[in-house]
Amino acid sequence: MRRTTLLFSISIFLSAAFSLRGQDADSLYMASLCEKAVFEAETPRQANQALLEKARILHSQQLYRQEMEALGRLRMFALRPEQRSEVLQRQACCAYLLEDYDAALSFLEEAGVDTGYVQPKLKSEWAAMFLTFLVPAGYVYVDEPWEGLLSTSLNALSVLWIVSQISSGCYVSGILGGAIALNGTYLGAQKRVAQLLQQRNSEILKESKKNCLVHFLGPHLREE
Repeated sequence: MRRTTLLFSISIFLSAAFSLRGQDADSLYMASLCEKAVFEAETPRQANQALLEKARILHSQQLYRQEMEALGRLRMFALRPEQRSEVLQRQACCAYLLEDYDAALSFLEEAGVDTGYVQPKLKSEWAAMFLTFLVPAGYVYVDEPWEGLLSTSLNALSVLWIVSQISSGCYVSGILGGAIALNGTYLGAQKRVAQLLQQRNSEILKESKKNCLVHFLGPHLREE
């Protein structure tokens, strides 16, 4: 039994050493002791105390993902309601600092916090595709006017190529070459606008969730 406990303690220490490599040596040692205490805990309350201390140490080292995992291992049934709420809000802070705003909102909702989050109005895919028929308009709609100007210039050059080739009597090269060029510039513009639309909407959602979370997590973040 002692050998098993010793081997387990060594493995815990080595795991902590690799996960906290480069961090403060004292904090590494304390985190490994906390994990050992979790393993040896005789009651859920003792295990929770060790995990909370480990989470505090990880937070001091700015290891927010590991801190959130440690908090996720707590025996929630052994916590008082106000303690459960505090733990969930701490997990929300970790998720916020990791820029996982969806998870942060989820933790707050689980804690019973009414964030009142309302999804903002996003840019319309149909409007973007319709406006892209007039190439620069689509780019302006997704807030990329300079890229729209470049795309419009490439389309104009493709048209000029067709006109110049046909005027010179090179009908085949004019039509085929121009068609290939337009396919890359005009249809390419539609694909690019669709990509930019998704990026822009993602940025809008991310910013709105971030602003909502700051309102509720601000006091917790300032304490840190």
